Amino acid sequence: MFTTSSVCGDRKLIYVFLCVDFDRDAAFPKIGYKHAISKPKQSETQDILADPERSAEVQGTIDGFEQSLSFLIDRKLPTVFYFEARTIDIVAKQYPDFFKKLNQTFFEIGLHSYDHEDLLGEETGVPLENEEEYNLIKKAKDKVQQLFSTEVHGFRAPYMRLSANTQSILTDLDFTYDSSIYEESNKAIMPHPINQTLIEFPVIKTPKESLMGGMYTYLWPLFEGKRGIKEIIRNYNQLIQNTVEENTYISINLHSWHFAYNVEHNVYLSEKEIRKNTEFLIKLISKIEENEEVQFSTPKMWLEENSSFGKK
Repeated sequence: MFTTSSVCGDRKLIYVFLCVDFDRDAAFPKIGYKHAISKPKQSETQDILADPERSAEVQGTIDGFEQSLSFLIDRKLPTVFYFEARTIDIVAKQYPDFFKKLNQTFFEIGLHSYDHEDLLGEETGVPLENEEEYNLIKKAKDKVQQLFSTEVHGFRAPYMRLSANTQSILTDLDFTYDSSIYEESNKAIMPHPINQTLIEFPVIKTPKESLMGGMYTYLWPLFEGKRGIKEIIRNYNQLIQNTVEENTYISINLHSWHFAYNVEHNVYLSEKEIRKNTEFLIKLISKIEENEEVQFSTPKMWLEENSSFGKK
């Protein structure tokens, strides 16, 4: 039986996780390829598309995320980064100063596979066998741990798609938690046990019939102009107001490149547009912090602060 310990007495405490999927610019599954292609490169020649490194573009992350990264560092804001191993390896080699900024004690280091693989082969037509999936996740974990000189505890599957084998693989590779499943809710939620050692931290999707109107807690609709910042802030505040349980959590989810790249129009954005998207994130975080019952955290920190969770 799973329980939690209260860390705030009679005061309600809601955790907020800022989660960054740190991957190539608009990872695009392409028929016949196990690795994802950066969408801006989808029309390149065969030799480039077939090369996992040459088909990975990180311009959006470098140009678009730098301002937000500086904000997170200045505020020392706990943030979990789910790193695609190929992308962070490219960043470490080509942009060492940017990479160094990611190595902060208040940042949690998670994993987002190696080449943003479609584990199910749902769109690529190339599903991964159990041993192949095990080897690639192990290879990715080893690479990220080596780059940051720290242990990786959490995993987020590319495209939020787990295969039938992924959770057992994560268990075998000593991951502590996964965060690859959507859960419909109109309030903050609790993590769920998968087995004795692995825990799921679902990502909230609000019910369509709720005041929040079927909002995913990914910010891509905000950055692409499909939802306004006032609506997003109102919806997060509504999730908080609806919550009465202690020690529950809400996550804010985004991609590192999305400040600078519009998927629908397949274009990189101007400096002015990047600054606008950055200001959206800063405003959202600042407004959420006005709630006294909110504490920014990460899944690993949550588990440390709720140490009896998962104990019999």
